Amino acid sequence: MKDFLTRRNLLIGAGGAVVFAGAVFEATRLVRRRHAPSPYDDLLVRLDDRDAAAAIGEEVLVGTPDFDAPAAAGELRARFAHAGMAQTAAGDAAQGRLVEAHGWVLPETLGLLCALAAKTA
Repeated sequence: MKDFLTRRNLLIGAGGAVVFAGAVFEATRLVRRRHAPSPYDDLLVRLDDRDAAAAIGEEVLVGTPDFDAPAAAGELRARFAHAGMAQTAAGDAAQGRLVEAHGWVLPETLGLLCALAAKTA
């Protein structure tokens, strides 16, 4: 009886595992909800879960009835020109720039991003 653990069988098995992993990864990307293009996609790409952010954004908008999406987008673009999301959010917290969303206190930058997601949902 031939050995089952040959170099050829190991390479075929490893190749099959790589193909399977790639197929699973691509399938999850295809199943994910697609959003219509918006003028704020360059900002919304920073959100890991745009649908969850939109739900939070709805709560932010309740407390901000005069929300101006183009002005908020301009402010966010200016902030992100100098720092990433983590640094900007930390700066918001340090400077007391916070927003409230259904009892949750968020850095203003994150709140504005979530509100933009809600406006484009």
